[in-house]
Amino acid sequence: MFGHLGMLNGERWYIGRMGITDPAEKDTLLVDWRAPVSRPFYTATPLQPDGTEDRSTIESRGWTITRVSTETLDPSKLPEGAASVGVSNALMTAVSQHRTGRMNDIVATIQREQDNIIRSELRGTLLVQGGPGTGKTAVALHRAAFLLYEHRDRLAKSGVLIVGPNPTFLRYIGNVLPSLGEDSAILTTIGDLLPGITATRTDPTAAAELKGRLELSRVIKRAVERKQISSNQPMTVTLDSGDAVTLSASDLAELRKQMRRLRRPHNQARTVFESRFRRLVAKTALSSGDLQGLYSASSAEDIADLASELAEDDAVYAAADILWPIISPSELLRGLLTDPRELTACTHGFSRDERETLLASYDASGWSESDIPLLDEAQELLGNDPRPEIRARARARAADSQQLQYAQGVLDIFGDSTGEDADEASSVSARELVDRHQERDNRTVAERAYADEAWTYGHIIVDEAQELTPMALRSLIRRCPTQSMTLVGDIHQASVTLGRADWDGIFGGQIRRYRREDLTVNYRTPAEVMDIAAGVLSVIDPGERPSASIRSTGRPPTFDRVAEDDIVARVLAEATEFLRDTTEGTVAIIAGVGTSDTLAGQLREAVRLLNTGVDAGFGASSPEAKAGTRSAPSTGEERLWVGSPRDSKGLEFDRVIVVEPGTAERELTLPEYRDLYVALSRATQDLVVVHATPLPAGLTPSLVDSPLGA
Repeated sequence: MFGHLGMLNGERWYIGRMGITDPAEKDTLLVDWRAPVSRPFYTATPLQPDGTEDRSTIESRGWTITRVSTETLDPSKLPEGAASVGVSNALMTAVSQHRTGRMNDIVATIQREQDNIIRSELRGTLLVQGGPGTGKTAVALHRAAFLLYEHRDRLAKSGVLIVGPNPTFLRYIGNVLPSLGEDSAILTTIGDLLPGITATRTDPTAAAELKGRLELSRVIKRAVERKQISSNQPMTVTLDSGDAVTLSASDLAELRKQMRRLRRPHNQARTVFESRFRRLVAKTALSSGDLQGLYSASSAEDIADLASELAEDDAVYAAADILWPIISPSELLRGLLTDPRELTACTHGFSRDERETLLASYDASGWSESDIPLLDEAQELLGNDPRPEIRARARARAADSQQLQYAQGVLDIFGDSTGEDADEASSVSARELVDRHQERDNRTVAERAYADEAWTYGHIIVDEAQELTPMALRSLIRRCPTQSMTLVGDIHQASVTLGRADWDGIFGGQIRRYRREDLTVNYRTPAEVMDIAAGVLSVIDPGERPSASIRSTGRPPTFDRVAEDDIVARVLAEATEFLRDTTEGTVAIIAGVGTSDTLAGQLREAVRLLNTGVDAGFGASSPEAKAGTRSAPSTGEERLWVGSPRDSKGLEFDRVIVVEPGTAERELTLPEYRDLYVALSRATQDLVVVHATPLPAGLTPSLVDSPLGA
């Protein structure tokens, strides 16, 4: 229980994460926050009370109520001029709390604009644009919980898919839906979208953007078509009997045309191809006269008989493998990205530089996240090899036949006896007896959906949707053809677009219609931090202004310019100062674009040691830094985190330390500015920038602490 509503009509409602009804009296003891009667708890204001007299937010610990905050919403009971909309104490308390390694639900502090989005209709595509700290992720997760409550009959069968930017983010949000009473949603990333394949790396921005273009769907299609009787030359098949049969180029071209008219996935069409190919070989052999001695005439019956015999001919099978090979998505894409001639043949209209970018992107160590939609496209066009399934069905039919015979034998035995067993046996057929003992699929909807790449979901929610490429969106639409989707993100935080980003560019014309809602209030990031981030935003989009922050800490961000050799020591000092002085809260070290691989490795190792309670001096030049590292606490939930701006997407920390946000050699690219904007806006309390190189344009300190200056 976290809330109470007193209505003008005298009704009183207590609100919780789940509803509770008295089983004896059938009275409602606790109303589910998603029920219609609960809505005024989130939407009522003195200006629009929605029939509400007063609203209370109830805070508790265990079974003990620790605080109750009550607001009067009846305008007639308010002092003159008091009917203004302010920020509630409960909200300010919630947003000011220290962060942990896990996200909490906001069910007790959902705001009106957030509630409107959460309860928006299921149909169609909803785009939610919101800047840093506006509660996009919380809104997305609470919307998932609401839809599963409001449309349970429909979504219980098809499921809800939630797509996040990376596995770290999924772990961060993993407790939210269970805390709201929902555990049936499927959480994944684009990199884990295909069963059995996991992306292990990230492509450079240029390659990722190129692979994300919709034109790549046509490239994959051409690559598949080139596996379908690709030669325009005659083909000679030497049968096991020693007879040579030459198939004309025109006959093979006609066969290819017939096969493509079927519009079946390539691999699934293989059995049909084998049948038609054998018939072509038989017809050609008989019409040539080479095999006339074995047959009276080349009649349709003779052709069918010979085609049946050729099913056992190894040479015919080998020829079919050449003309219409079974190929996996991985084999297709690997061949495309490693063979310059094949890539050139499939990429009409691409420049030489673009082809070289694609070839350079291949890494035998594993697939990248931007490869996954290409593999998914290939899977759609290729389908699975049907032969194992055919053999499995044949084995199942044979086993079923044996079970039926056994069941009938059992029934016959009982049928010859007397008593209750005989009566029961007479009322049950062998088929029913077998069905009773068939193995049931007891997996949940989530488990079945996760294992099936062709599963169709009832709704898809994408957080950090600005990271979608058109090809990734195509993969998601394939899993939800109705386009019942919620896409949540901030276009100014997009990493995979080289130029200026916009939602229509990401959609690529694939979303038929969508409605847009904007989140306008920054609940997370203090005004002092957003004042700094606003300068970077002005470089990304000169006409854009950041969302308004509802709170201020009175602590401006700190900029420390130090010698390059002292960066690690300064970062550790800033991190351990917070960890030493507080028992709660988290610190993030975010490595900017100017961070070398060596420096990034030192920071990762320092964090690893600090999180295990080990001294991580790394040559720290000051006693303060060394003392700080030794005093870092070791807890079950790690309080210190290190990563890149892209790794930090969707996360939040009390103190954020941004390392080397710029480079000495060049100005930042637009994607790098967007990454910097992400890094700066992760802080809920303090922001520290540590750098040896000059700051990039747009990042202007309001206070410089270092004697070296900024």
